[in-house]
Amino acid sequence: MQKIDYIYMIADNIMVYQISLPAELRGNQLQQHLDKYDEKYLKIIAGFDKNFLEHFLIISKGRNPEDFADILKKMEKISFMIGPTGNLNYLTANQIEYILTKLGSLNLNEIREGRISKIADEQIEKEFGSSQSASSAIERQLSSAAFYLQSIGYSNQEIQEKFNDVRQDPSKLGALFTLQPKEIYSMPEEIQPRSTPLSRSQPASATQSTSIESSQETQNAIEQHVSSIEHEITGERAKKVYEFMELIKEHVREIMDDSYERVFRQIHPDRLNKAYKMLKDTKRKSKRMKLYMEWFFCSTLLSKIELKVEHWQVSSQAGHGQTGVYTAGISFSRYDNIIRDFPDPKLTKVINISRRILQNPSKDAIQKLATSLVSETGFDEHLYFTD
Repeated sequence: MQKIDYIYMIADNIMVYQISLPAELRGNQLQQHLDKYDEKYLKIIAGFDKNFLEHFLIISKGRNPEDFADILKKMEKISFMIGPTGNLNYLTANQIEYILTKLGSLNLNEIREGRISKIADEQIEKEFGSSQSASSAIERQLSSAAFYLQSIGYSNQEIQEKFNDVRQDPSKLGALFTLQPKEIYSMPEEIQPRSTPLSRSQPASATQSTSIESSQETQNAIEQHVSSIEHEITGERAKKVYEFMELIKEHVREIMDDSYERVFRQIHPDRLNKAYKMLKDTKRKSKRMKLYMEWFFCSTLLSKIELKVEHWQVSSQAGHGQTGVYTAGISFSRYDNIIRDFPDPKLTKVINISRRILQNPSKDAIQKLATSLVSETGFDEHLYFTD
């Protein structure tokens, strides 16, 4: 990815996490501030969850990037420990915030799991006292684990069975965060074809296909979606869209049919620029070119469907009612950088699921696809979609 892609990703995360920017970083100031950092550091920042990203924005305002090389390395090292695959993934938001306040007193080579865990314990003692109940601590950690396991495909029954094992032997808690994900891209039940349902028992050759489904029923449904999203654009946005469309059309040539063009003209200029960069880096006659075109086409149509879901930031010490719930629509543009790394068969599968959803859109189906894409990246490790 290019430097600007990481900046866009950080801006997207700020929006999703609902982080209130300091006055010094609002408007165009944020991009100017981030642009001062080398790409390797922007990559680190783009991987931060809410706590880390918010902390960075607060302490970095008004300071030179040169002052932050060591701090960012410290934050990155700690973030690996507390992420879903780290051994300290059970730490609460309050503990993480407390650890971040101690960065100045830590040397990089001192940052080890034992040292960080000890600092986290200090926070618990400060907040609850040393008589903190071990059983209640386990239950808070299991609350966080439940959201994680749901996101990688485990049923409620399977989760409860594993939780019972942990309650019998708390040392098994860490293993919950190293479980293999279920198959992510299983077709949502309500959009499976009746004659040939997609299941985990299908042979490997079926999952390696790079053929895009195009039944007449699907095409008819998609055409209705195309017609429904069209609206006139004017002013500066229209000018930018025209410029990017000319560049894209020149590169993809005959692939740009009427339906693609009608939908692409409704894409925001910033995303259209991203689409052009991805297409420009792709050989004109390769299968990948068609797949990228189809991704931007289908994902734009999905994003235009009037669907609202709840998002919340997960804390291992909080229940559903305490996790900062807010409502927003799904914008599939945030997954552009994820699908760029998908092999052709995997991207084809995402596209075919998207086309099937467009034939019969439902909240559950769209939500399942979004959750699957979220679980593909550490950048969104604490964001989940739910009823």
